[in-house]
Amino acid sequence: DAVARRMQELGVQQVFLGIKDKVSTFEKLRSQLNIATHETAYVGDDVPDLALLKTAGIAIGVGNAHADVVGTCDWITANTGGRGAVREVCDALLSARPGP
Repeated sequence: DAVARRMQELGVQQVFLGIKDKVSTFEKLRSQLNIATHETAYVGDDVPDLALLKTAGIAIGVGNAHADVVGTCDWITANTGGRGAVREVCDALLSARPGP
C-alpha cells in the first residue's frame, strides 16, 4: 500500500506491483509506449531482477545489490537501495539527456 500511495503522490501512471514475470510486463509496457529496448533502463537489487536486467538497455544495480546482480549490471550506484540510489539514477539520466 505504501508504494502504491507514493507512486500516486508522485503522479506515476504506470505502476506494477507483485509481478512475477517482469520481462513480459516490461515488454508489454515498452510496446504500448513505443520505446525501443535500447532506450530503457532498469534498476534492480536482487536475483528476481536478473532476467529484466539482462533485457533492458541499461542494467543498473543499487550499491547494496546481490552479488549476482552486481555481476550483471552496466552500472552500480554509489548509494544503496532506500538511501538515495533512485535519486542518483534519476539525476544521472536527466543530466545525460540531450539539450532542448
